[in-house]
Amino acid sequence: MQQQSKTRALSSSGHGKSGKRRNSEGSKITQLPEPKPLQYYRDPEKKVLDSDLIDERAKEWAQSFSISKTPLKTAQMRRFYDELKAIERKIMTGKDSKEQELNFQKDRALIIMFKAKAVYAQKRNVAPKQFTQFIFDHLASIDDLKDFQAFLKVFEAVVAFHKFFSPEK
Repeated sequence: MQQQSKTRALSSSGHGKSGKRRNSEGSKITQLPEPKPLQYYRDPEKKVLDSDLIDERAKEWAQSFSISKTPLKTAQMRRFYDELKAIERKIMTGKDSKEQELNFQKDRALIIMFKAKAVYAQKRNVAPKQFTQFIFDHLASIDDLKDFQAFLKVFEAVVAFHKFFSPEK
């Protein structure tokens, strides 16, 4: 009897006999995206930002978020971007580059948390899987403060292009 009620509890909590989670439609939740890191700079000194990332690639990303089955709303994208900019402002309160880099290292976990936020948004059907992949790829590309700031430049371009491509009025 106890085993039967345990099985029933698992079924009603969204877990089947296999132990895999299911979303509200009953389909299995897919695996987390495999990050594909990018290079933000054209040079090893990290002085020349790859302009293709803030032009052609940014357009492609923005368009993919707009035409997906679950299009990303402009407000949702702005929430992600604004939160990341707030973290940058906090990091930049350091009086010099060393202190700013230390601030970055201290707040790195807050940045990495955006992977979880992207997955959560995707599972709530307010963000497409392409956006989750975008976040995973870019967060895997951030090794230091310069990378984080380059990511924010790329994200800024994506936000702007997304506004253009968005089906919202």
